[in-house]
Amino acid sequence: MELSDLSWLGDLLANRVKISAEKEAVYDLDQKRGYSYQDLNFRAERLAGYLVNELNLEKKERIAFLSRNRIEMFDGFFAAGKTGTIFVPYNTRLSVVELAELIKNESPRVLFYEEFFAEKVQQLKNKVDIENYFVLSDGENNNIEVPDSGYQVIENYEGEKAYKSPEINFEDIHLIMHTGGTTGLPKGAKISHRSVLYNSLNEIVTWSINQQDSAHILLPLFHTGGWHILTLPILQAGGRILINRAFDPGLSLKVIEEEKPSLVFGAATIFRVLSQQDDFYETDFSSVRWVMSGAAPTPKEVMKKYWDKGIKFCAGYGLTEGGPNNLSVPADFLSLAKLKNKYDSVGIPFYFTEVKIVDEEGRELPAEEEGELIFSGPQIFSGYWNNEEETRQTLKNGWVYTGDMARKDKDGYYYIVGRKKNMFISGGENIFPPEIENKLYKMPEIHEVCVIAVPDKKWGEVGKAVISLEEGAKLEKDEIINFLKEKLAGYKIPKYVAFVKEIPKNSVGKIVSSQIEKEYGKPEDNNLEEK
Repeated sequence: MELSDLSWLGDLLANRVKISAEKEAVYDLDQKRGYSYQDLNFRAERLAGYLVNELNLEKKERIAFLSRNRIEMFDGFFAAGKTGTIFVPYNTRLSVVELAELIKNESPRVLFYEEFFAEKVQQLKNKVDIENYFVLSDGENNNIEVPDSGYQVIENYEGEKAYKSPEINFEDIHLIMHTGGTTGLPKGAKISHRSVLYNSLNEIVTWSINQQDSAHILLPLFHTGGWHILTLPILQAGGRILINRAFDPGLSLKVIEEEKPSLVFGAATIFRVLSQQDDFYETDFSSVRWVMSGAAPTPKEVMKKYWDKGIKFCAGYGLTEGGPNNLSVPADFLSLAKLKNKYDSVGIPFYFTEVKIVDEEGRELPAEEEGELIFSGPQIFSGYWNNEEETRQTLKNGWVYTGDMARKDKDGYYYIVGRKKNMFISGGENIFPPEIENKLYKMPEIHEVCVIAVPDKKWGEVGKAVISLEEGAKLEKDEIINFLKEKLAGYKIPKYVAFVKEIPKNSVGKIVSSQIEKEYGKPEDNNLEEK
């Protein structure tokens, strides 16, 4: 078989069915229903047949989802693999305006949306051109009349399910995952069939994943971590995945106690919230090999709560463009004592991942010197959808430039020391201050604005807008928040506002963010009269 014709590559689920058809693959905690590998494959085949035979979708056309974690998302992912179409999950937290911009750029022919978001979708219809809408019903539509076809049309589909699979090769795109954009709008990272396969192999080999492993997915399936960290690797290895609509700390602890997952991964915020639950210390974690956090640094005091229970809690690092599987502490091969000694490290490279720390000229730096962290390997992305300029800035000669500053110690462990990019992370979400600033400058009362990150016990970091007003202008914090609510996702809206007479600038008039952070970097509102 030539590498130009790898139809099996997109049908990894059917390949798994050959080995363990009857084994439970996914358990939906909301539905209280399990799905075997054979069930998953049948559902995906049915959707694939409907897409090809009834909607006439062709290879490379997009199918979009706006949904929380539910079984239909798996139908979409695996049906896309079978048909050569491209699976596009949208962040449910984005505003209608943001979603409309992405949809116009990516042009999906069909949108499957959860009834929970019916009102948002009805508003969206006035702004975009999508041929087909299907609603995933669950009785949570807030009494909004939904005129679209229900997903039952597909679940009851009895038409021809057999169809000729298209030729698929390693570089064909399987899905588009959205990541933060420095200009505001999230960028669509193109994830190829090559990347999907090697990401899974990276984890299976590095983390010794097998058919006995299981995990409760704590991250949303519109994020790269939802799919590529544990979900797909465990399914390819024949293990078991548990899902529910949205993160619930009480339920998560109950699942650990009763379902006995072997691996737990999530954002730092998730583990802080879990550790604050009344029954955290009584929960039996004995089935868990390790707990790993990503997306943002986890404070040592949070880690210690898990260590005190004898749990191997450690960190990892990755980004959508890098796979996202790039670095992790090898918890399976370290004692708890040794793991604690490396608590602030994000680990060592995954099996297939190449890593360098480079200077401004791209020259690799030796151990203990700080530079930009870059990645290569068969797991990396293929560029951004319809965005050649951003692709050129990030993907250079087969290397992904992360914009994060790092160093490597003498043992080969990596440490994140800062950010080259103007970005911060709140609750696992990338936030770019220029996006918020650009929106705020549309308010005529605002003269200058600088958005900075300030510490937050729950989210790790949150935004603070430091604002100087036009002479004679008056503005209240509530007015700013209400203005932004219509234009940005909720997590991007600054939690704090400082009104100042003048924003610090250097001799050439450039705003000095470091000085602003020094003067206004406390998590509190500040009034003009106080400065």
